[in-house]
Amino acid sequence: MVNYVLGMSCVSCGEERSVDDMFFRCKKCNEPLEVNYDLSKLGLLLDNDSFQKRTWDVWRYSELLPVHNKLNMISLMEGGTPLIKSTTTLAKDLGIRELYLKDETRNPTWSYKDRGTAVGVSKAIEVNAEAVAAASTGNMGSSISAYSAKTGIKCVILITATTPIEKVVQILIHGANTIAVDQPYPELYRMIFEISEKYRVYLVHSDSPMRVEGQKTAAFEVCEQLDWIAPDKVIIPTSSGGNISAYWKGFKEFNTIKLIDSIPNMVCIQAAGCAPIVKAFKEGRENPELWPSPETVAHSISNPNPALASGRRCLNLLRESNGIAEDVSDDEILRAQKLLATTEGIFAEPAAAASIAGLKKLINNGYVGKNERVVCVITGAGLKDVKNALKNCGNPSKVMTKDELWSTLSGYLQ
Repeated sequence: MVNYVLGMSCVSCGEERSVDDMFFRCKKCNEPLEVNYDLSKLGLLLDNDSFQKRTWDVWRYSELLPVHNKLNMISLMEGGTPLIKSTTTLAKDLGIRELYLKDETRNPTWSYKDRGTAVGVSKAIEVNAEAVAAASTGNMGSSISAYSAKTGIKCVILITATTPIEKVVQILIHGANTIAVDQPYPELYRMIFEISEKYRVYLVHSDSPMRVEGQKTAAFEVCEQLDWIAPDKVIIPTSSGGNISAYWKGFKEFNTIKLIDSIPNMVCIQAAGCAPIVKAFKEGRENPELWPSPETVAHSISNPNPALASGRRCLNLLRESNGIAEDVSDDEILRAQKLLATTEGIFAEPAAAASIAGLKKLINNGYVGKNERVVCVITGAGLKDVKNALKNCGNPSKVMTKDELWSTLSGYLQ
């Protein structure tokens, strides 16, 4: 397999590192590293027909991924998720002409995390790591545990004590060494770095370069699914900033090698109960500050300290793309969750529905035009957090006899 990878470099100071390095943050300024490719050569190699006969998984774009040996490429058939055009009351109610939903709930463990995990675990195998690890609020742990089970590599997951039981079960059933730590997520983030350095464990973490590389394939798919015309705006629920960074990197790479002619405005949506990136963006700061006492039903995006991860990178890309950051309340999120389910048949967890809540707010304030082409990313499935869904869906009707059944149905069906 021809290798087009040039190496990794710090997103802030440019310090260069090997793509096979076990660690993924700059030792000078503690900012994330990014994988670089020879895009000039790839621009000569790839065109809009290059991918047509390939399988719809992340390895469809192997030239733009950092795993050298095909034998190390692990897949559970992640990626290839549908881009659904809303033709129902959802788009009509919002008053937008072209609304698309990138439904990442269709991935093997029901969230977008599988894209980054596939590449991260594959790279761990390639560098002969004995174990992989991550600190997680649930989705990432579920994903890494599944892929580790597939490959037989050891797996350590630190989760917060408030992780929904549905996600805990999904991690445990795959056999990962799972440790619930009664500390805020930023403390788990620091702990997992110490574990990595002490035991030479490969981190497949929220903003690790390999995770970003896998997750950028969703942006590649959006371009293909829209017949090589980039959307005007892409709206993404955001926690640490790693996933929105991945989409932005994907769009930029496809634009550089001239597979698309334009790049979208990126939109970061956070829950009002934990919105450090939104606050920093609106205040014109370079880095988000610690958010005190986060409280939201959108558990998956409640990282109070994204400055430890991709917070600065996220703020930079929002400004570079002429994008925006906005927060939405828990009530807005839960209404969007119900609206998405009843109009499009997509059961999203609260964090995933935040993109729909954000779109509604941005249409109302005029940032999103009604004739624009908009993609909302639905990041994870509702079955990952049943407790909050139960607040939003009511209870089944109860009857004791057939007569009561006919009486109950008569008002509904006649």
